[in-house]
Amino acid sequence: MEKILRNKENQIIFELAGVSQDLIPAYELCLKAFHFWKQGRIFDTIECLEKALDEFQKFKAYKEVANILDFLGDLYQSRGNLEKALKAYKGCLDICENFEDELSTIIIAEKITQIYREKKDYEKMLTYLYRILEIAEKYKDAHRAARAMAGIGDIYTYKKDYQTAKEAYEIAFKIYKNLGAKEQAEIVKKAIDNLPNF
Repeated sequence: MEKILRNKENQIIFELAGVSQDLIPAYELCLKAFHFWKQGRIFDTIECLEKALDEFQKFKAYKEVANILDFLGDLYQSRGNLEKALKAYKGCLDICENFEDELSTIIIAEKITQIYREKKDYEKMLTYLYRILEIAEKYKDAHRAARAMAGIGDIYTYKKDYQTAKEAYEIAFKIYKNLGAKEQAEIVKKAIDNLPNF
């Protein structure tokens, strides 16, 4: 009886939300995945989400596809499967970029840079850091801009291009100082001080 009531409740919610009949099975899979996730059943969560993803892709429901790819990326990353996480995040990023959703783009680009940092694949971070910086500047998001510049400084330090690293760190330091973010400013100052003489 409870299952019948829950199904009826879901039908009403889907109707009120304007969900097309074609997408209801995929949304039901998402609800099932959410219940599994709350129970800590990650493998079952992933399985349901992957099935829902196929359904949403079939009907070109790109917003839903992006949301599932983002969540799958988080789940894969939490399980240590960085390659699958990267693939999911990059698929999500493509959709965000295609639909010019810059705020989502910046969030996903940050997740991608974090994975490359975990993999110590620093060179691949640069493209995403510059994209984050571009959007942060456009929206006057000083904190994100400073983080991107500090990340750029880290990469150029790794590449032994100490002049470029110093310039990036100095910009990050100045932004953090102006924001009153003393801890972050101090971390960047130490990075500058640790650069070799060149």
